[in-house]
Amino acid sequence: MTCIFCEGIEKKQILLQTENYKVVLDIDPIQSGHLLIISKQHFMDVRELSDSLILELFKLQKRIINIFEKHFSVDGVSVIQNNGTIMDEGTHFHIHLIPRYKEDDFWTHQKVDCHPILIPELVKQLQNERE
Repeated sequence: MTCIFCEGIEKKQILLQTENYKVVLDIDPIQSGHLLIISKQHFMDVRELSDSLILELFKLQKRIINIFEKHFSVDGVSVIQNNGTIMDEGTHFHIHLIPRYKEDDFWTHQKVDCHPILIPELVKQLQNERE
């Protein structure tokens, strides 16, 4: 299958780019101004990114959040990372930046089937795991 992020993004769609990332408008936005930060390389998981790529990504996120909050009347920005097998078919690792407003009911519309995680086991793994 062809990756739409590798093959389907036209140059005119790219709003901003760095050496390793491109920024485009989401094609099915949750909110006006909903952006995607897409890795230029075909990574499927954030764990594949080097520390320098992660630093570049966070600097880009910070830059975009500053633009939203300085130049637009947003109250904040939600950052949602998609990676691994949960992503839409034909895509790769990317970040959603969604402008947010007080009382925008963002979380009200999120409905998921709950899958319980044993919290004591999670705490144990968090405390024991080393990079």
